[in-house]
Amino acid sequence: AMSRWDARSSAGRLLRMPLRILPPSAILPVLGGPLRGMRWVVGSAPHGAWLGILERDKLRHFVSRLQIGMTVWDIGANVGLYTLASARAVGPTGHVCAFEPMPRNLRCLRRHIALNWLDNVAICDAAVVDVTGMVRMAEGDSPSEFHAHAHGTCEVRAITLDDWTSNPGKRFPDVVKIDVEGSEDAVLRGGMQAFTASRPLIYLALHGERQRRTCYQLLTQWGYQLTSLEPSQALEISDEWLAEPGEMRR
Repeated sequence: AMSRWDARSSAGRLLRMPLRILPPSAILPVLGGPLRGMRWVVGSAPHGAWLGILERDKLRHFVSRLQIGMTVWDIGANVGLYTLASARAVGPTGHVCAFEPMPRNLRCLRRHIALNWLDNVAICDAAVVDVTGMVRMAEGDSPSEFHAHAHGTCEVRAITLDDWTSNPGKRFPDVVKIDVEGSEDAVLRGGMQAFTASRPLIYLALHGERQRRTCYQLLTQWGYQLTSLEPSQALEISDEWLAEPGEMRR
């Protein structure tokens, strides 16, 4: 993730000492960044979230592309960092759909939406993949991170975006954020009709060389122009891409 809290710095050590005494259930205003002033549950994510420094550069770039009235899909919403930023940026005439399958994350996500009185957010409590049904999930590096795994300990509902958008009243997106811990290509394949019809701007977090290769093939086939969101990293090794719609290949 961008702008990670530097745990090795002396400033980091000094700040972490008092942070340890904060109860996880404490509710504090976010101190900086696009969520500044919004209410946040301290223990829902790393302290960098409410300090306003978690993924700061990417989040600012993302919000800079949002406009009043837009529709945003936050795929892999986790506890709501991008959901809350999007809800504020698109305003009451805009709409945000947060896709998140894990019960622990969903509890925090719903709490954050309620704490901030957001009525332009809808939640889809499912994993976004390429086959509608059920999928097993395994825990990742932190309590809020999960990924699809055949031997995972938790089974959750799974959808494809194309099946989901076939229901009445579903809005196609202007901007999409995808951060799904290694199932990026499945999200894209399962939403081929939605993505090629609506041509949204896509912020894509990648997990591994296979994902880079398969997502590159899909997105360039759909006519997307790809750039790295990490200033020092070339596209071929970057884990953060921006995909901007260009001409579809025939």
